[in-house]
Amino acid sequence: MLRKTKILITINITLLVFLLGLNLGPNNVNAQSNGDYLTASSDFVMHEFSRAIETIESNNSININIQSPTWDITGIELNFTDIRLGREVKVIEDDIDKSETDKFVDKKTEALGVQVNITEPTIVYGVKIYGFSIGIVPSGYIHFQINGYDNLNDIPNSTIYGTPALLNMTNEELWYTQTFSSPISLSVGQYFFVLNGSEIEAFENSKYYWAYNKESPTYPNLYTSEYTVGLGDWTAGVQGEPFLYQIIQQVDRPYDPESINMTANIGGMSYNITNGIDSGTGNLTLSNLNYSPNNEIFQISISNELSVELSFNLSYNLHLEDIFNSDSSVVIQEGIANSWAINPEITRYSDNYSVEFSFPKSWYNLSIKRSGENVTSDVFIDYISNYVIIPNETITEGASWLITASSTEVSIGLTVDRTEFYAGQELKFFIADPVFEGNYTFFLADTFEDQINSSIKVKVIPPESNSFTYTIPSNALDGNYKAFVYWFNGTDAGVVTQIFKIILPFAFDWTLVIGIVVIAGLGSAVTASSIILAKKNKRKKLATKQKTINKFTDILNLNYVIVVEKKSSLNVYDQAFTGKKFNSTLVSGFLEAIRTFGFDISGSGERSQTVKLEYQNSKILMSDYKHFRLIFIMKDLPSTQFYGVIDDLSLEMEEKFGTYLKEFKGNLQPFEGIENLLRKHLGTAFLYPLKLTGVGNMKIAPTEKALINKAIVKMKQTRQEYFYVTQLIGEKSFDSKEIEALYSLIIKRVFNPHS
Repeated sequence: MLRKTKILITINITLLVFLLGLNLGPNNVNAQSNGDYLTASSDFVMHEFSRAIETIESNNSININIQSPTWDITGIELNFTDIRLGREVKVIEDDIDKSETDKFVDKKTEALGVQVNITEPTIVYGVKIYGFSIGIVPSGYIHFQINGYDNLNDIPNSTIYGTPALLNMTNEELWYTQTFSSPISLSVGQYFFVLNGSEIEAFENSKYYWAYNKESPTYPNLYTSEYTVGLGDWTAGVQGEPFLYQIIQQVDRPYDPESINMTANIGGMSYNITNGIDSGTGNLTLSNLNYSPNNEIFQISISNELSVELSFNLSYNLHLEDIFNSDSSVVIQEGIANSWAINPEITRYSDNYSVEFSFPKSWYNLSIKRSGENVTSDVFIDYISNYVIIPNETITEGASWLITASSTEVSIGLTVDRTEFYAGQELKFFIADPVFEGNYTFFLADTFEDQINSSIKVKVIPPESNSFTYTIPSNALDGNYKAFVYWFNGTDAGVVTQIFKIILPFAFDWTLVIGIVVIAGLGSAVTASSIILAKKNKRKKLATKQKTINKFTDILNLNYVIVVEKKSSLNVYDQAFTGKKFNSTLVSGFLEAIRTFGFDISGSGERSQTVKLEYQNSKILMSDYKHFRLIFIMKDLPSTQFYGVIDDLSLEMEEKFGTYLKEFKGNLQPFEGIENLLRKHLGTAFLYPLKLTGVGNMKIAPTEKALINKAIVKMKQTRQEYFYVTQLIGEKSFDSKEIEALYSLIIKRVFNPHS
């Protein structure tokens, strides 16, 4: 009995170890990398240039509307003409001698006058006099006026210039301004300013005092005169006792800017205005200026040494520059050139406007589209200095813009200490020198190209370190996993990949063995549970393998994909995966006609939006979504797994292209990115042409070697440098071992995408 028990225990332990070995042994399933990509977004800096050009007349200040406070002024051209002094107060006699108050206009002395010497053509707006009134001030008949000059007697003559002004004066001793209703133009010569009270009635006692200075006059040679009732005329002119007055005037002749030290103040800096060719003209030219008004109105202060406001005509030409950010993105994919897209919003500010931007030396194949129309030939592209100018005549109001380019992937490297890990361990690697500054994005993909790390890890280097870590889940499947590290700095990008192998740990539990010995009688139960565990894991492995086979069986079944905008029933995207040509518009129109009459549900469970049509040797699936319809033409009906894949595809298509579909007006350019979504969700890159590279010292399995030989034979037959998957494994039946071998060769980079 004891011997039987020992034998049973030994058998149970051996069986348990064997079953554990089946469950925990390595599983060499590799991930396909061709369909993996990353879209990185950023702001792209654009420069815009404009000119503010205008002519303004009869101006005494400069206020230029530049429309936006963000503009920088880089150059200024100012051309002045008809430069004249503005209105000024010219002081003739202002020293007040208050001891003298014996000269005034009343009923006996009807008028007082003082000589005025005009040395150049002058416009007189008014005159200030110093004095006061006594008594009730009558209104309507006391005037201040300009008379002619009697050069024989040095007294006023009877000529009156302009319209006399009603006297402005009160009983308070002050300077009073006498304003003429219309400016009076005087040529060079002698005149008299006259305070005229000739209409004062004989019974009035009002008096109007006009101060004068006989102690120390500024102009002692000026004549004064009085008109008395007793004499009935003006008294002979007397010098040395001039009345006080100041002229509000404007000199009516052009001035050269250098003669009056005319300057322009811009941003706190004073710039001299130089003389022009003709009298009364001048100019100022400033280049390499970098001034920001920070206001929509650009003000320039004009000054001169006379401290008199100037009037002038002005022609100006401002060179304006600004920068603005545009939405941009790049699609980064291993083995394929980076694909850049910039969507600037260009607002035309003037009839002399252009946009310029610089691009890296690594960019090539630049294309500029305006509202879907290719206008690359209408712009200037300099591939030597690496800049683009979109000229004024190419820019139209309200247009949408798309700028695309390609660039070579920047090579980045990884420093990896080990490539094999147990589930539950920490995976770690470093960015190898040289470490480029920028954003690094890391994610890990399993055998189905599904991201397995819970969140994409993004680092900005510097300041962050150049190491990446990730704890492998304890429930991870064994096999090969592919790490993707994308680098992006706004103008350049690259990607590097690394294969890591995950091994389920073998744990021989001696306590379990002891337990088995102790409860040997339960050996049969242990055996039964071990068998159940083994069967469960075997089913899991078979399900995983079947999922892989299903996915790529569906891919190999796929002939055509068409995306239709529902409202217009127009195709926005189509792609063929067979050598046969087809008219996608004709096909979609044919299907739309049939759909109108209705046809059978495809058997896709509860997905009532998906219908099928069998036509000759093709199976057609048509799925309706919010803004679009997906059409798949296949050799055979897909697996149920395929319907879940196209649901995920439709969600991302709606997210990325829903706005364009909703506003669709015939522009197909925004939908070019659908190809990347097909590669991501369906794995269509599996159907793209492949090229063969050397195997080196790699370990190649027999099935892999057979596929390599088939590829060599096929390329010799077709005389091409590439081949297709369907040429290696057929189109009707798919061997799971061949598919696994194909994955392995792609992962090992023996089979590479053909560019």
